[in-house]
Amino acid sequence: MCQLLGVNSKNPADIGFSFGGFRRRGGLTDDHVDGFGVAYFEPTGLRIYCDDRAAMDSPIAELVANAKIKALNTIVHLRKSDDSLLRNAHPFVREIWGESWAFSHNGKMTIEQATDSDPIRQGVSHYYCPVGDTDSEFAFCYLLNQLKDNFEQKPDDKTLFGFLTEQCRFLADYGLFNCLLSNGDWLLSYANTLLFYVTRQAPFGLATLVDADISIDFQQVNDPDDVITVLATIPLTTNEDWQQLAVNECVIFAEGRIAHQDIPKQPIYLSIEKGLQIAKSA
Repeated sequence: MCQLLGVNSKNPADIGFSFGGFRRRGGLTDDHVDGFGVAYFEPTGLRIYCDDRAAMDSPIAELVANAKIKALNTIVHLRKSDDSLLRNAHPFVREIWGESWAFSHNGKMTIEQATDSDPIRQGVSHYYCPVGDTDSEFAFCYLLNQLKDNFEQKPDDKTLFGFLTEQCRFLADYGLFNCLLSNGDWLLSYANTLLFYVTRQAPFGLATLVDADISIDFQQVNDPDDVITVLATIPLTTNEDWQQLAVNECVIFAEGRIAHQDIPKQPIYLSIEKGLQIAKSA
């Protein structure tokens, strides 16, 4: 099971504290050692780094940790798989409607078992094709192809968010599908097993990492009007009020707050132990 980290904020935010804890899961406190990647949407454009090494061994991850880059949307991925090929490292990035979109997936899908007549195979057109070998990248290309096929131009946010929710649920029918997706203006989070979020805003408080004996007083490093939402496969801190997404829930954040939320009528919330067990047995 891979792990995801996402950040969406009202003002450009430094993710150094959260990344410092999350990175340790790439070879120190956990065994997600088959690649690492991060995509930052800064005010001036997209910056992306990927490595085929574990985050704790990666000089690129060390660069990210020390760069103090401030971004409005960030996606980080720690990979655990059967290979450590660089072409399969997340996040994946494509262009649509003149925008850069970044995507990371956590889970295991059965797309390779689908026949040519299956809707997910028919949904692949000449617009977007995978470069690597993963179902994750295939799912991303499928999603973008569906957008291209259904909209001549970018739709309004309500239409777009509803369509993305519908497509994420379709993809979840093919296995475990937890994902983060961003175009730089918003950050979509879809949960099939485990995904949590916490929103930090005034009055800011103290936070302590789960994966390291490190604490920070956010009141000392944030402005009063800052609003920052952090998402993670498993909560990063011990003393904050992390909210769990239900199975098949889709939440889209913009400027640090919820812009769209679609919860199943009878929501199911997996325990961390159960979610990890499902992922491991998939």
